[in-house]
Amino acid sequence: MKHLLKKFTLRLAGLTVLLGLLTFGLTRIFPSVGVTPVYLFILGFLFAFSWMAFYATAKSMQKNLNRFANTYMIVNFLKLVVFSLVLLAYAYLNKEDAAPFMVSFFIYYIFYTVLEVAGLKTFSDEMKNLEKKKKQQL
Repeated sequence: MKHLLKKFTLRLAGLTVLLGLLTFGLTRIFPSVGVTPVYLFILGFLFAFSWMAFYATAKSMQKNLNRFANTYMIVNFLKLVVFSLVLLAYAYLNKEDAAPFMVSFFIYYIFYTVLEVAGLKTFSDEMKNLEKKKKQQL
């Protein structure tokens, strides 16, 4: 699991840096595009939550593949609640930046979700391969 966690962490860090650089470049080339000035905090926030969600889900998958579905649903529900609270709190406290913040958050969220699902798919495939190898050795 450590190998796959390290691989996922590197991909997640790469995505974070790439999105940060693309956003920075976009705001320099097209200054009129509404990007929130706190986009780096959004990236850090999503990085941390995506890593924790992947870790919790992968750990449950490693212990018991049947428990994976429950853990995945609970983790994603908690993420959506926390994300909604963050969006609402920011919108309430910073009304002038609410729309750019929400749009930036949503776009980044899509990228992180795709990477997380792809990482879990890879992890699942690795777990199945390990189970096959164990069965073949018996």
